[in-house]
This record gives sequence, C-alpha cells and structure tokens, in this order.
Amino acid sequence: MVNFRLCLFTISSITLTFTLQPFHVLSDEAMIINVCNKTPDPSLCQTCLNSDPKSKTADVRGLAMISITCGTRDADKIYNDTYNLYTSTNDTALHNLLDNCWTRFIGARDGISGTGRLTITRNVIPIITFCSDHFKKNPEVAVPKYIIDETNVVSTDCQIILGILNNF
Repeated sequence: MVNFRLCLFTISSITLTFTLQPFHVLSDEAMIINVCNKTPDPSLCQTCLNSDPKSKTADVRGLAMISITCGTRDADKIYNDTYNLYTSTNDTALHNLLDNCWTRFIGARDGISGTGRLTITRNVIPIITFCSDHFKKNPEVAVPKYIIDETNVVSTDCQIILGILNNF
C-alpha cells in the first residue's frame, strides 16, 4: 500500500511538474512584457531583452543588465559609424558637424556600460541630445539617415534602461 501511494505521489508530482512548466515560461515572457510596458518603447525593449537567451530566466536586475548590454552595443555602433563617416567623408560641412559628435558617442557608450540612473540622466542623455539637436540645427548638412536613426535608437535605449531600472 505504501509503494502504491508513493508511486501515485511520484506520478502526480511528475504530471504537475510537466503541466506547470509551460506556465513558468509564460510567466517569464509575461515579466518581460510587464517590464517593457513601463518603458517608452515596449517593442524595442522586448526585441532587446529577447535577443539574449538569459532573459528567459532573468529577474528584473538581470533584464536591466541585458538592456544595458543592448544600449552599449547600439552606442558603440553609432560611435563606429560616425567615426568611419567622419574619417572618410569628403564633405567638409559634414566632417565639421560630425567632429562635434563622434567623440561624444564614445563617452555615451562608456556611460551606458558603467551605468546607473544618475550617469544616464546627467551624462549620456545630454550627449545624445546635444548631437541630435546639433544635426537638427544644421539642416543644410546632409547627415545620413542611418546616423540620425542610430542616434534616436540610443536615446530610446537610455529611456528603456531608465524605465527598467525604475522597477527596483
């Protein structure tokens, strides 16, 4: 009789484990959705977080670290793309305009990777805003669309990181 009860208990436990396992995955995805819905761009946030397999088992702090990785990657891309354009363009006006931003973008990248709310708010966002405004104030200079787009993505990344950091 004891063996039968033990066997029944074991089968019930195994069945319950396999039955509830899909809900565990759904709750992780639900947490990502919940966290990202508190940011200004939930879609970009979810794309970032889901790009890292660790997001499936991460807590909110882990999700924050993943968002920092995405922001750092995007800031590194804008730095590299701006620097490459700066060093290769024959357009003097564009060269001079980029001269005011390409070095700032490396500061933005470093600021995101060593992040905290204060660093992003006081250092990174002003750098990105400066360059974005600088591009807008000089409409006669043809800044390539991908540079403008990347600048906007890094700005949004910063807002996403702050939104996630505000969850704890």
